[in-house]
Amino acid sequence: DIHGRSWVSLLKGENPGWRSSWYYEYNYEKQFPYTPNVRGIRTDRWKYIRYPHGDGGPDRHQDELYDLEKDPRELYNLAADPAHIEQVEQLRAELDRLMAEHENRSLETMPLDEGIKSELPAAAIR
Repeated sequence: DIHGRSWVSLLKGENPGWRSSWYYEYNYEKQFPYTPNVRGIRTDRWKYIRYPHGDGGPDRHQDELYDLEKDPRELYNLAADPAHIEQVEQLRAELDRLMAEHENRSLETMPLDEGIKSELPAAAIR
């Protein structure tokens, strides 16, 4: 269930038309309540993260955008910065494309992210 591609042509010095971005996902698990549903995209320079059940509320997650060239430690989230709206829109469109291409389950069947919890999960599942 893992998407991949052989590196042989790269090792031979050939140009196989390699990708310019890659997609990643993680689905919320009740035993790990601090990690919500995540959908993201990474390019050479940018990292964009979207939380499908996030709405930016006090216990929900906002989109994230990092310029990895200028901020490799990802300290400054640029997603809400008007100066980066075009970059957000471009990466969001690419993320939507990759999700449609690779997603083997719909967002409707994704587990519901219950939001950030102040307590730890039961000791038996930590």
